[in-house]
Amino acid sequence: MTNRVSISKVRGGDVEAAVREAVRLAGGFDELIRSNSRVLIKPNQGKPMPRHSGCVTDGDVVEAVTKLVLERNPASVVIGDGAIAGWDLPGFSTQEAFDASGVTQAARKLGVELRNLNADASEEVKVPNALVMDTIRIAKTAIESDVIISVPVLKAATRTYASLSLKNMKGVMPGAEKRKSHRLGLDMAIVDLCTVVRPSYAIIDATVGTEGMGQYPDDARDMGLIIAGSDALYVDIVGASLMTIDPSKIMHLQYMGEREGKRAALDAIDLAGEPLEDHRQVFTTGFEVFRSRFPEVAIVRGESACSGCTNELVSALTFIKQSGYGEQLQGLTVVIGDATRIEATGKVVALGTCAAGYPDASAWVAGCPPKEDDMVRALAGACGADADVVLATMEAARKSVWDASSELMDR
Repeated sequence: MTNRVSISKVRGGDVEAAVREAVRLAGGFDELIRSNSRVLIKPNQGKPMPRHSGCVTDGDVVEAVTKLVLERNPASVVIGDGAIAGWDLPGFSTQEAFDASGVTQAARKLGVELRNLNADASEEVKVPNALVMDTIRIAKTAIESDVIISVPVLKAATRTYASLSLKNMKGVMPGAEKRKSHRLGLDMAIVDLCTVVRPSYAIIDATVGTEGMGQYPDDARDMGLIIAGSDALYVDIVGASLMTIDPSKIMHLQYMGEREGKRAALDAIDLAGEPLEDHRQVFTTGFEVFRSRFPEVAIVRGESACSGCTNELVSALTFIKQSGYGEQLQGLTVVIGDATRIEATGKVVALGTCAAGYPDASAWVAGCPPKEDDMVRALAGACGADADVVLATMEAARKSVWDASSELMDR
């Protein structure tokens, strides 16, 4: 792996030419793919969405990447993913996602096997120096692959601010294991996962990106770009920067950098191809949209605030309101990061290590990031809500989503 990341422009609608140029500028596949290589091409096929929606990797990009891989004559090539399993939102059929995005068509055209990793045989893998997941159940296809090429779409996110190459690897976990990663803490779980199944190469489909909550077509952003590199961490930093999302606020990128002794910052990267500044757009993160839906809550963020705290805050506020305590949220102030003092009294809750010692806080939740249950109890307590009722509502809602989604995992 190197720190070189390339950006290429799609000209005249020729996606394949842009993919080839991006891979060439980033160093190519010559040293990566050998005649005995078993290659997994891992697009983002989280749910059935139309072609060119910016919500999932488009079939044109998957086809172009697969052609490049096949030209190296590896021992085997599989295109595989497992759709969303259902946590706070419903799960989906992987095959329906393949069909809608054009990936099924691309696989048939090239004679490459398409595999639903939610239905794949799996094995429990021990994670060395785990942050939150001591073991992870992973699809055997991913475990047995010598080369994994992560091919996500350029997408802002609610919980992690950005959803790119490293987060895309969630698709190699069977459905129930995806749910476990949310329960234990998503950002940290992504780092644990990528410690044992790290992408060998990353190519981001930035032909069309998605901001906000990923509502199509309103949140789609035409970009006309392909991003490529041999180090998924650096590729994701470039992807986030193109969306004007600060990589230092994306917890799993920072923790991955710490784990690997790398500086997770844009100026640590050797950029090639199109100038990043010529194509940068301002994407609204899903969290900003979420925040706008809770005008009764003042969320104060310091410079160090990151996705670690906001990730769990999304669920906590959502389920407090769903439990019938919407009125009690009025006047609540939530502090994350190293925020400076503001005029607020009464219901002030500070979250996470960075906010320790915040003046006037009626409650502080420890942890980096804080645990979801602890956050719910602190916020509910400050508002005069029954935390046990909120947690029971949360558990029942998630069980209902899983019950409705579990049968889709094999489809």
